[in-house]
Amino acid sequence: MKKIILLATIGLFGFSFNKIRSFVPPGTVQINDSLFADECEISNFAWQEYESWVSTIYGPKSKQHLAVLPDTSVWTKAKSFNMPYMNHYYRHPAYKEYPVVGITYEQAIEFCKWRTERVKTYLTIKKDFKNQNLEYKLPTKEQWEKIAETSSVFLTNGGLDLQGRYKFNFADVTDSIVYKPVANELADVTAPVKSYLKNAFGIYNILGNVAEMLQEKGISKGGAWNMDLEKCRIGNEVSYTQTESWLGFRCICIVRK
Repeated sequence: MKKIILLATIGLFGFSFNKIRSFVPPGTVQINDSLFADECEISNFAWQEYESWVSTIYGPKSKQHLAVLPDTSVWTKAKSFNMPYMNHYYRHPAYKEYPVVGITYEQAIEFCKWRTERVKTYLTIKKDFKNQNLEYKLPTKEQWEKIAETSSVFLTNGGLDLQGRYKFNFADVTDSIVYKPVANELADVTAPVKSYLKNAFGIYNILGNVAEMLQEKGISKGGAWNMDLEKCRIGNEVSYTQTESWLGFRCICIVRK
């Protein structure tokens, strides 16, 4: 049973062997010789894989399973939206490719550890021992800025293209009002993790959509669906102290020779 679950999990993350790069960790694109980054933010579906694995191994009523559940009440907080999102955003199939939110820093760290273990186990099954010196983790500030540097072009012209459409998912914010023009028709709140434009590294939504946690606890970067353009700028940071409807994460992977 465990082997079946493992293989399903690895398959859903995606695995790539490339003739030029020889090995690319699951779900990532290459930034330099040792640094790889997730193509997308961690989605509800990816988190559900994690939750399902924990539930199957430890039991659905176990403390381990309860510890990985997202905080869906984030959608009822001020400046968020309302009860339908709390009830449906994480579980409903329509949102499976949207970024997971309501995750704590500690939960994100544990996910990275779990993902590292599952990939190493998969490589062992495949008898690939040379690529096992890898680790998924949250990016440092410097690593995140490296990954995001080619996205600076998205910030020109107020974040809009020549037709007035959003290049990424942010908002016009006036006091307590979040206003999204019809031009941003891809998103009322978050958008699917493969939305808008990729940057030159092949990464989606490094700016906007959800702010992304860093290794430095309490700091996120990239801005989010309910934040103005300034908060999405590469050099800026957004602090957090709790779970939020605008806060998610992506992993990097360090591969050592």
